[in-house]
Amino acid sequence: MAATPEILSKLNIGSGMNNSEIIAALVNAEKAPALDRIERSEEQAQNKISAYSLLKSEIKAFRESIRSIKNSNAASHVGASSNTTIATFNTTGSTGSDEINSSLVVSTLASTHTLATSAYSSSGSLVGAGSLVIDFGAWSTTSSTNDTFTANSNSSVTINTTSSTTLTQLRDSINNATDNAQASILYNGSGYVLVMKGNSGASNELRVTPSAESSSDLANKFTYTTSTKNLTLAADGVDAAFSVDGISMTRSSNTISDVFKGYELDLLATSGSAIKISSSQNLTTIEKLLNDFIASYNIIYAGITAMSMQSSTGEEAGPLSGDSLARKIQRDLRNFTSESIKGYEDGPYTMSLLGVNTNRDGTLGLNTNTLRTTFERNPKVIDAIFKNQLTTDNADVSVKALGVNTKPGSFSVTKSGSNFLIDGSAMSASGSNYTSSSGDSTGMIITISDSDLSSANVYYGKSLMTLVEENLTNFLAFDGDIQNRLSGLSDNLKDLADQKLTLDERMAKLEQRFAMQYASMETAVAGLKDTGDYLTEMLKSKD
Repeated sequence: MAATPEILSKLNIGSGMNNSEIIAALVNAEKAPALDRIERSEEQAQNKISAYSLLKSEIKAFRESIRSIKNSNAASHVGASSNTTIATFNTTGSTGSDEINSSLVVSTLASTHTLATSAYSSSGSLVGAGSLVIDFGAWSTTSSTNDTFTANSNSSVTINTTSSTTLTQLRDSINNATDNAQASILYNGSGYVLVMKGNSGASNELRVTPSAESSSDLANKFTYTTSTKNLTLAADGVDAAFSVDGISMTRSSNTISDVFKGYELDLLATSGSAIKISSSQNLTTIEKLLNDFIASYNIIYAGITAMSMQSSTGEEAGPLSGDSLARKIQRDLRNFTSESIKGYEDGPYTMSLLGVNTNRDGTLGLNTNTLRTTFERNPKVIDAIFKNQLTTDNADVSVKALGVNTKPGSFSVTKSGSNFLIDGSAMSASGSNYTSSSGDSTGMIITISDSDLSSANVYYGKSLMTLVEENLTNFLAFDGDIQNRLSGLSDNLKDLADQKLTLDERMAKLEQRFAMQYASMETAVAGLKDTGDYLTEMLKSKD
């Protein structure tokens, strides 16, 4: 607390000195070094908070770049067809694309159920008042008046018309009412015909039931039911029928994306004999993905390098200079690119095999010649960079589950007596399931369908992109190192703010003490002055 007015009133009453300024100077001389230390500590903490916040944002951006690269995995492959007049085969951009080498036979193309009206003189001709109910499903036959219709799960639609509704307006109403039917108007050379189509496939055919006066065109030209068909059947709804590697399949559409994950098969014509569909990795795309990775890596590495820079002549130290966590993050980033990638055939692999090298400043570069040489020698090495793997080299062995402690690697399965071993260690058996309880395979459960199996290999690999993403996620975790450091710095700022308050309180007390001392001095000086004046007056009176 500051000196009271009573004390201040006693200052400067005797000595003539500016005691207020003297006290302020004394208090400031005591306060300034401590305040400077606190404020420098505050500035350092705030600069570190800003630096770690920026670093956190850069790590997030790096992780998003990694995820984008992983999602482009399919783009690292290209599909091909030996006869593009029969079918085309292309990647879809989804993850999980495998290399394909299969045969394809197309027996039947999918088609749409198509109905047509009789001809009208113009597209503006009136169709009459009433309604049309359109149902979707499958007709058992399309030539008999006694056939049956089985509805599918799509909801029927009702189209209402008035006495002024034209053929064009009816077409538009159908198209606006549903995605399961399409209407168009064609000129057949003598008049205008309304054509209605369902979606492709045998289960997407149309049943059209009008409700109108018997004299209306709507009743006489737009019926397609089990008992009445005054709409002309132009085409049946048919499923596509084809075989892949001798396995027969059907689909409602000629565009098929669920046979091979990450690939789209477009059927264009039937084939009398098999054609080949295949895929291979696209080196041009792989180069781009690697360069994208390197660019993102270099941004964050250069950023943390600048933040961690030591002071030198004429240059200020970075805000994270000497910070142990910053050094750890930088070290972990370097380890990403030198880490051994396990769990792949003929592995382990490193990025150096792909021509990714470390520059003198710690950033990365790409030697395309090394990449091309490695790719030509062993294209599968690319999988270790972009694609996770969980597979075996024996059809009688499959991986049922992985444990929380299972680590990537290549594991050999052998038989010893009546039991099976993995990497030489016995597994516990439950029927045809075998569980590992030791080593890197701990927690892995494999299924062995052949009790006479002699040997097999299991491959569990996490790609480099996955490993980097997991490490970046750990950096960004709520209880991760960066967040803990930010929390610690925030707590430090609170402590420094408390220190400021404590310093202010201590300086107020010091000011109070100085004021009391100087007030006492001034009182004494004033007393002496009064005594001196009294003695002087006495001497004057004697004269």
